Amino acid sequence: MPTILSRIKQKVRAGNFVISGHCQDELENDFLSVSDAVKAILNASEFDKLTDDETHVRYVLYGEARDGRALDVIVMIHQGTVILKTAYESDS
Repeated sequence: MPTILSRIKQKVRAGNFVISGHCQDELENDFLSVSDAVKAILNASEFDKLTDDETHVRYVLYGEARDGRALDVIVMIHQGTVILKTAYESDS
């Protein structure tokens, strides 16, 4: 059975994702692009589960942008589609 991380990566590789306006704005604020967020998701080896409640489960994936900067991407899965909620350059 695939892990949630591998399922997220598989969906992103297949192009089955959307990016929120907030995520796009945050990427632009850090001089990053959607390609950076996708790369960070695909090279993430660690993640944490974040929840407000069980109907809005989110995950933070820890990866790297194309230029090597640490990038955290928060995603959720809704109706089989990965939604990139936000992304930001990590302090670590």
